[in-house]
Amino acid sequence: MTPVQGPARHPYLRSVGDLARAQVIVETLYTSGTKNDGACVSREDEERLEERGDHPLDPAMGILNGLRLSLALWGVILLSVMLIW
Repeated sequence: MTPVQGPARHPYLRSVGDLARAQVIVETLYTSGTKNDGACVSREDEERLEERGDHPLDPAMGILNGLRLSLALWGVILLSVMLIW
């Protein structure tokens, strides 16, 4: 058998081009003067990271959540007792 003549063909030439294009796009978009701390924060994450306690009904919502949790746990306990008997 004779070796194949001509340049070596890469079987995934299009994917290599796509990866190179994606890398250039990412580098172009990320060339900002700010220092990267490694945290990628979206707008929704920023809203969640805002300081708690700024809402006037936070204590009431905490009490209501505690009552809901208590009712759910008592329901599980009563259901398990009824199933055992």
